[in-house]
Amino acid sequence: MTSPSTYPFYQLDIFTDKGYLGNPLAVIVALDPALPIPNDEQMQKIANWTNLSETTFLLPPTDPSKADYKVRIYTPAEELPFAGHPTIGTCRAFLEHTQGGVQKAKGKKIVQECGVGLVNLLIAEDGSIAFTAPPLSKTGPVEEEKILVACKTMGIAREDVIDTQWVINGPHWFALQLKDVTTVLNASRVPNQESKMLKWGVVGLYSPQERQSADAPFCEIRTFPHSVEVDEDPVTGSFNAGVAQWLIGKGLAPASYVASQGLAMGRRGRVVVHRDDSDLSLEESKRPIWIGGESVICIRGTIQI
Repeated sequence: MTSPSTYPFYQLDIFTDKGYLGNPLAVIVALDPALPIPNDEQMQKIANWTNLSETTFLLPPTDPSKADYKVRIYTPAEELPFAGHPTIGTCRAFLEHTQGGVQKAKGKKIVQECGVGLVNLLIAEDGSIAFTAPPLSKTGPVEEEKILVACKTMGIAREDVIDTQWVINGPHWFALQLKDVTTVLNASRVPNQESKMLKWGVVGLYSPQERQSADAPFCEIRTFPHSVEVDEDPVTGSFNAGVAQWLIGKGLAPASYVASQGLAMGRRGRVVVHRDDSDLSLEESKRPIWIGGESVICIRGTIQI
């Protein structure tokens, strides 16, 4: 029988500056050339075992001249080509493992290789990490039958939905804008047989009266990735990236804002959205949108595979 290999292991909390209030992520580091890279079956089995919304495997890049590392991202049920909080968390683990931590990497740019290609990341002066929102591969209104399934699952009326949009950027998200934040927070997360085929999220805008402080969130978001056997995701970078392009593009949101997510689950996730308007020669729709947040390392150790 082959002896198991031992790999560095991190568990982080993403989109929060305090542990246990964001979205957890497990990262297995397989950068040591002396260690075998886990195979597809092993990766999926471990992700199913950790039972987190995502587990990632930090691997050497295919071409070191183009990317700093490669990541493979798994839910308990499947591999994803891209996801937001795993992108930030894997970058944080990479910096911790190879460069002595995020504080020593302030101002650095990192390039991640993943299923959607190359993703740029930036380490801010405060230690937060942001990635450029990937282009949307599908947009446009959501089919009525899917809207009705989502409404039935959440226990809300069809008239509570005031707009819809596909926001696919790897994960097959569709977005529903609900009439207010209260409706967002009161929605049920419990899946049914029909909803297990879908992955969607909802957004509600806070009123100007509720946004009187400078750091107050602009919107409240919840996501229901039922198709990957997760009832509700605490904080979702990929969905926020898609929704930011939708809301800013329609003029419903400013070029920079903070989104709140996780409140209905007892979390306090904060996603910082910023459109880079430094090059005014670019059309607004072509200017990069950065999705960022803070992260906390909660567990350091090893895992045997």
